Amino acid sequence: MSILVVDDELTNLMLLERLLENEGYDVVKAMSGEEAIELMEDPLFIEQLDVVLLDVEMPGISGIEATRLIRKRFGLDELPILIVSGRSNEEDIVDGLNAGASDYTTKPIRKTELLARVRNAIGLKQAIDARKRYEKVLQEDFDLAQKLQQSVLSANIEDDEIRIMATYIPSKKLAGDMYAWYRISQNKYGIILFDVMGHGVSSALITMGMSSILFELVHRIGDPAQVLEELNQQMSRLFPGDETEIYFTAVYLYIDLDEMKLSYANAGHPPGLLRMNDQIIPLENTGLPVGMFEDSTYSSKTIDIVSPGCVYLYTDGFMELYSKGIDEGIHAIQNLIEQQGPNIHQLIQPDQSDEADDLCLVTVEIN
Repeated sequence: MSILVVDDELTNLMLLERLLENEGYDVVKAMSGEEAIELMEDPLFIEQLDVVLLDVEMPGISGIEATRLIRKRFGLDELPILIVSGRSNEEDIVDGLNAGASDYTTKPIRKTELLARVRNAIGLKQAIDARKRYEKVLQEDFDLAQKLQQSVLSANIEDDEIRIMATYIPSKKLAGDMYAWYRISQNKYGIILFDVMGHGVSSALITMGMSSILFELVHRIGDPAQVLEELNQQMSRLFPGDETEIYFTAVYLYIDLDEMKLSYANAGHPPGLLRMNDQIIPLENTGLPVGMFEDSTYSSKTIDIVSPGCVYLYTDGFMELYSKGIDEGIHAIQNLIEQQGPNIHQLIQPDQSDEADDLCLVTVEIN
């Protein structure tokens, strides 16, 4: 453990050096504020430094001014600074603390008090350093989890007959919105968008868990209502009984381009909007959110579609860009669809996402 001791009086400097070295500390000495600042220009020196012990009254750069200069580079949580002041000079102590000193001691030096304050400062720095190491590891884990989560999101499809695109801005690195689409056969597609209650790690784990079973599920079951019922049963197995309140809203589409039919089921999700023949048709609610009740059932609805047409699916985070009210938000999106059509994606900017919610928009153009 290394301590930088700064004092313009050689006698004081030698006394402090002896006291600290007897306790096992490595001591580096500086006889002026200027010398201390110069030493701290060396990154290797800073890396090994644990505490700065600064005398207040020095010619040139005083201890208080040196504290201000050090604090411009190192925050309170990065490097403890202890100032040493004359016992009677309370103003220096206040000025030093206001300049960013972590603690103080007074002259004449009292060994027990000085060592206690040094131990406290080093203990605090060690705790902060440990927290930073933990946060670094945690951040690395978050970054990896984000990459894994993004890796399961479907890539855009741009075919002659169908074009599926998504714009997604999570409120946090790990998010609760999830979308996926599958080419079930040559001209049949399954498309899902869901929004897990809450955000962060717990929501992301649910999205990953559900995405892991979707491929098999949508290839085995054609009816959208049955797909949602299977997801609901899976949630009930994961979270049995009433011990948790984890659920998600979802809308699932099954599009058959041979028959030109769109079937859907909606589990408490904001209504998708189908625009065709200059009309906007809402894909209304057909059941409760998935996972809310173990015995939830859903119904499917089927619509004959004509080309060109476009389905707009979105989460409440996108809707709330335009209004906090549900009806007003849906009406605002309808107006945007009429004005922009599928170009609505271009209106979304990365900084638009509310910190409190994810933002997701999916469009399905049928050509």
